[in-house]
Amino acid sequence: MRLTIYIDSKGRIIPANNISAPARAYPICVEKQNRKLRIFVSKKALTRPLSALINHIRMMKDCTIELVSELPNLKSDFFDKPISCFLRLGQACLELFEKNHDGQFLSHIDFWEDIAEDADQLPFDITNLTKLKIGHLDTPTALAQLLQNETAKAAFYRFTAEQELALVKLPENMVHPPIAEDSLAPLREAVSDNTYYMWLQIAGQIAIATGQSLRQFGHLQLSGWPETGMHPFVKLLLPIASEFERPKNYRLITVTYLIHQKAYIL
Repeated sequence: MRLTIYIDSKGRIIPANNISAPARAYPICVEKQNRKLRIFVSKKALTRPLSALINHIRMMKDCTIELVSELPNLKSDFFDKPISCFLRLGQACLELFEKNHDGQFLSHIDFWEDIAEDADQLPFDITNLTKLKIGHLDTPTALAQLLQNETAKAAFYRFTAEQELALVKLPENMVHPPIAEDSLAPLREAVSDNTYYMWLQIAGQIAIATGQSLRQFGHLQLSGWPETGMHPFVKLLLPIASEFERPKNYRLITVTYLIHQKAYIL
């Protein structure tokens, strides 16, 4: 049996029998037949539909995927391992977002194991967490293996019913974003910059979809930071998102380190 859905420019999932425009008007089409997926991404696809696509197909880890893309930064390919496709889609989504905010972000994201040869140059707070193999565990068991001193510099997120990441813990002594000492709602203040928080969301959703430890690195500009220009950074994303766990129980741990300042941010 073949199932077809379309994703519109707002990221809404629409079954084929409910579309209100010609099929080519939709930036993304997904066809599923047994354990085979065919994904068509048109040149009109932007960040929102790509993000919705990643969230929609992340549970289909037993499928092979044929990706047909018109985007210049996303090559057509065939994937025996779906998580490689999830990462590729996420990389394209992140690149599109950063191009739309030129001068604020310039980064790359990849599997940690593929780029860990320089791990000895990173702080202990990051390298120690990368040794943990907890992504496949149920959430209570995974969290029980974390010691408080291992996650002092980490941010914690939970996955909501709206398929978004909600911040639940801030890193200790972080230098950005600035939070007033007498703040009554520090979590809300931390995510008040919508552009920055959307950038965090994209990387986090890639990690949840792949279920693998990821490294994001590059440069970013910090609003309100006394030093102008772009700052080099490295971020560890450690998802707790077992395929046997309910999405509402997913968690994400991140540690983001400013290399020159030797400081931590959200």
